[in-house]
Amino acid sequence: MVNPFVEKLSTGEWSPERFRRHLERTGAPLVEQAGAGEVEVTFVDEPGADTTVTLAVVLGPKIAFNRIDTEFTAVPGTPFRTLILRMRSDLRFSYVFTRCGPAGDEQQVPDPFNPPPRFSECSVERFSGASVAVLPDALPLPWLDQAEAQPDPAMESAVLASELLGNERRIWVSMPPGDYSGESALPFVIHLDGTPEHSAPSVRDALARAGLIRPCVVVLVDQLGPRRYKELLCDPAFSRMLVEELLPWLHDRYPLSRDPGDVALAGESFGGLCAGWTALHHPATFGNAIIQSPSCGYHPDLKGGTGAGELLRRTPMPTLIADYLAAEPAPIRIFHDAGELEGSNTHSRWLDHVLTGKGYDTVYREFAGGHDYAWWRGLFADALRWCFPVKAERARESR
Repeated sequence: MVNPFVEKLSTGEWSPERFRRHLERTGAPLVEQAGAGEVEVTFVDEPGADTTVTLAVVLGPKIAFNRIDTEFTAVPGTPFRTLILRMRSDLRFSYVFTRCGPAGDEQQVPDPFNPPPRFSECSVERFSGASVAVLPDALPLPWLDQAEAQPDPAMESAVLASELLGNERRIWVSMPPGDYSGESALPFVIHLDGTPEHSAPSVRDALARAGLIRPCVVVLVDQLGPRRYKELLCDPAFSRMLVEELLPWLHDRYPLSRDPGDVALAGESFGGLCAGWTALHHPATFGNAIIQSPSCGYHPDLKGGTGAGELLRRTPMPTLIADYLAAEPAPIRIFHDAGELEGSNTHSRWLDHVLTGKGYDTVYREFAGGHDYAWWRGLFADALRWCFPVKAERARESR
């Protein structure tokens, strides 16, 4: 089925200039209903002559962009190329176009008619700068929308020198709206893979202004590029740094609560793995873990994680799952989400089964998407509401 606006272009009813203005006004991709729960999605590019275009989406087994090999088709007599896919109507996903020039050089670019959202640069390199498609029946993320419309929160920056790790890293701290004295004892969340452009402080501000969470401090921790692939993989030294160096450093500078129930450790992907593992082994420090698409399949002997084929043969049990199984239940609460269409959701379901069976106070949600910041940024609002609700909301949860 050809999108009606593309048909107007291909028949000459619309000029390329009018079609381009339409895309600039309404945005892309173009979406038409195609049956119960499905839509036809038309992606449009204007790549220039002698350039082929393919689509890559954060949906599928590969972390980051999964390439769809079908090339975009030229609309005769115009500079445009299109690709039509039938998709579930409830998806939200990041995507890029891969342009290949005549010399074989490839470049990944966002959709020129769907600019990356405001917080797209807050993520680690493999996800940043992508466009986001929100199909008609996708779960709304209203607090992310509100956060994107607000000015940047105030942020303080400093360098933390670690004797345990022998390195230095940047720490960014964002206080909640309002004035707080040194006598305050504010709850706080430490977010791994932090950058100064991260969406977490803005999401926090939107919730705090609506009176839906207790005012809380957001701490963003730099992961030093390639070192994240060591530090976040259940590394005892990195977890000790958080407990023995970062926490005292923060308490010396900010009016933070010392109650572990007021402290959350958060992360996505490897950051979620680290947050879940660290909270288990340091429950006297971290009473809450926010683990978004955690890499639950990690084991040091399985460098690529456990794929479907590996599950059919004898393999070691993933580290996070094995440690939760072996340990006595810890006094921690765990917010856990994962994408229905990412390769790691088998392990997330396994971990949730273990946590539920051992009686943890936990919530597990699956979203209609992949291993994707397009979801994590908005669902972080739900995590904050679960960890730090106002007293009336917590009372309703306990009934």
